[in-house]
Amino acid sequence: MEMINGMSKRRQADLSMLAISFIWGSTFVLVKNALDDIGPFMFIGIRFILAFLILSLASYNNMATMRVSAIKPGIIIGAFLFIGYAFQTVGLQYTSPSNAGFITGLSVVLVPIIYAILKRTWPPLNTWITVALAAVGMYLLSIPAGTFHLAYGDLLVFFCAIGFALHIVAVDHFAHRHNAVVISGIQILFVGMVSTSIGLAIEPMPAYINTDLVSAIIITSVLATALAFLVQNYMQKFSTATRFAIVLATEPVFAAITSYFWAGDRLTERAIFGGGLIIAAMLLSILFRQPAEETAGEVTHGWEEGC
Repeated sequence: MEMINGMSKRRQADLSMLAISFIWGSTFVLVKNALDDIGPFMFIGIRFILAFLILSLASYNNMATMRVSAIKPGIIIGAFLFIGYAFQTVGLQYTSPSNAGFITGLSVVLVPIIYAILKRTWPPLNTWITVALAAVGMYLLSIPAGTFHLAYGDLLVFFCAIGFALHIVAVDHFAHRHNAVVISGIQILFVGMVSTSIGLAIEPMPAYINTDLVSAIIITSVLATALAFLVQNYMQKFSTATRFAIVLATEPVFAAITSYFWAGDRLTERAIFGGGLIIAAMLLSILFRQPAEETAGEVTHGWEEGC
């Protein structure tokens, strides 16, 4: 019976994260549409401050345990999270939700490269294989045939992937030393405050607030940020980091599907093949890291890097 219950919990965890993956993938379209009516930094700021308030209310007992020692690492993690979301949201103004979803997923491939740099070691062969696959995939996805010009929006989203990769590394280094909900709350609040400050300084206030904009803010705040963090923090203990990462590798697929149906985005065969190579690189990168994760108890977060 214990085994059955355990398998049931694991299935619940995987299905929960699959639902979160769908939410993250589908919100690329929502965010892109919302940016027609509001500046990117104001959007991020309102979204994350609202998400922090919701998270604080939903997990008050956890947030009440916040210690001063958690503030500095929370801010460091939040700084990388801000870089990721800032480049992703601004980049969405100049590229399609499909491209943004696939390129954001490159953060998983970049993580072992960053670890190798930090440890001053030469990356193993399997890392070069995943990087090569990802590079070819991004080339096919982002550069039209017969040209060598990377789209401006895709370049911005690539910097977003670097920010999210650094966020994954920072979470792995700091998060296990502090309450996961507290660390999540601090980084969310940091992103919200910095984004709002920048938005107030450089962006005009929205001329009017329509229902689509309000819906986008509420959905991304409640579902894609606060709920996503809570579900991940709670369900992680019933599964493994590797299983979660594999499930969440479906995010760019959901981004492409929802972009096709809701935004009329059409991918060429060349772009579809490129996106497939990126997903293959993501999955191989996750599987290559599996032995180390299972042995060392490493937790692969950073999938809050969806939209």
